Amino acid sequence: MIKRFGLFGVIAAIVLGISLINSFFIVDQRQQALLLQIGRSVAVYNEPGTDQAGLKMKIPFIQNVITYDRRNLGLDVPDIEIFASNQEQLIVDAFVRWQISNPLEFYQRLGTQREAQRQLLRFTDTAIRNALGTQLPEEIISGQRAQLMDRIRVNLSDSIAGRGIDIIDVRIKRVDLPADVSQRVFDRMAATRNQEAEQIRAEGDERAKLVRAEAERARTVLLAEARRESEQIRGEGDALRNEIYANAYEQDSEFFRFQRSLIACEEALNTRTRIIVGPESLGLCDNFIDQARRNGQRQR
Repeated sequence: MIKRFGLFGVIAAIVLGISLINSFFIVDQRQQALLLQIGRSVAVYNEPGTDQAGLKMKIPFIQNVITYDRRNLGLDVPDIEIFASNQEQLIVDAFVRWQISNPLEFYQRLGTQREAQRQLLRFTDTAIRNALGTQLPEEIISGQRAQLMDRIRVNLSDSIAGRGIDIIDVRIKRVDLPADVSQRVFDRMAATRNQEAEQIRAEGDERAKLVRAEAERARTVLLAEARRESEQIRGEGDALRNEIYANAYEQDSEFFRFQRSLIACEEALNTRTRIIVGPESLGLCDNFIDQARRNGQRQR
């Protein structure tokens, strides 16, 4: 009997130890945990937006724990064959960034991350076909890539709604064209760019003509105003000069005529005028010219 009770004690101790071990579990910072009791959710630990990592307790043998990744997850979607709006074939590689945002919904609708990836592949394929199937190849390759990515992301988010998943981003990594299609697409893109360049050039020429016309008009106005102001200043100067001459003549007429004759002689010498007639036959210019000639002969 003692030996039997000793054996039961050892078994009880082992069972108690196993129970204690199974009463605790650790939630890693990179994970989120769903505590289930007979298939029914009891608690959620460390879901996105919370900080509940660490040591947790549960009822052994009755409650169990399912863990999911808390980080952003990536999914490659390779070799999607689509037809553009002009029925030309393209091969597209895409990449999806997603996160398990609601572990309870994720568990109820999907169960495992493998199943989630399978459904994401299917929904992403459909979203890409719907978005790119209405576009021309050149628009997919260059012009509207960002807008198309936003449309695909919204479409995929709507399709996967209610499954505990958030779609963070969708990106097209590569778009390949068959060899017989590449040259046609390139020619169309070149023709489109040339047409845009011609339009921009024509708009630039038209703008240049307007600018030149405006500048010419401004130049004409400035010249007219400058001419008007110069005529006004010249008139005022002539009037002032005549007034000064009149005042000088009134003060000493003989000296005034003498000064005028000197000025006339100086101008004649500067301009090398050959015939000089002094004012009122004073003969001053002749004297100055003779004196200048004599000086010149001495210098030779």
